[in-house]
Amino acid sequence: MAVKQRARNQEDKVARRQAILAVAARLLGRHQYGRITMAEVARRCSLAKGTLYLYFRSKEELFLATLEAELAAWFDVLSVELAALEPGPAQAPDRFAAVVTRTLSARATLVELLPLLHTVLEQNIDVETATSFKRMLLHKVQAGAEQVERAVPGLPPGSGGRVLLRLHALLVGLRQMADPAPTVAEVLARPEMAPLRVDFEQELSQSLAALVRGMLRVHPVPAG
Repeated sequence: MAVKQRARNQEDKVARRQAILAVAARLLGRHQYGRITMAEVARRCSLAKGTLYLYFRSKEELFLATLEAELAAWFDVLSVELAALEPGPAQAPDRFAAVVTRTLSARATLVELLPLLHTVLEQNIDVETATSFKRMLLHKVQAGAEQVERAVPGLPPGSGGRVLLRLHALLVGLRQMADPAPTVAEVLARPEMAPLRVDFEQELSQSLAALVRGMLRVHPVPAG
């Protein structure tokens, strides 16, 4: 995808930035993060490498911005999906977990980048970039927490945010387990290794539902 070589005003700069993020996301859909270089991103954007660095000072900053856009979009979709859930406390954990899993599975870039957040993407950014990202995340988690608590009757006020943070931990661990190295994947394909194989979507949905049910047992829904 070619990106205009000169951005003369703020509107052009914003458009170019969005175009760069789109290219980065597409590259991530074809290659592992570690194989992508800033030189390749610049080439795909028809930009000089130095021009790319005017927008993103490092590869980590570029893909953190990509993750930020993906997270914001996912939270928006999740809000709509949770608002449409039918009431029913008994089925709420399973319905909630199903919606979360389905909306996450539809965003491959998000699922690919979240496991890299703490160990890679946050390792080579400045305080300003880190602050901006965390403020965005705080805002989205706080708004999303209210939606979670409405979708799952019985969760006490304030616990929706913990559900989302624990969801992150589940996603990171399960994503890594479900995507083994090629040699390990070959070993796990053997019939006797079936108990060690991880189906990401199935395990995420079941684990999240179990987590929520456990939190409800600590704070049970009042009878009547």
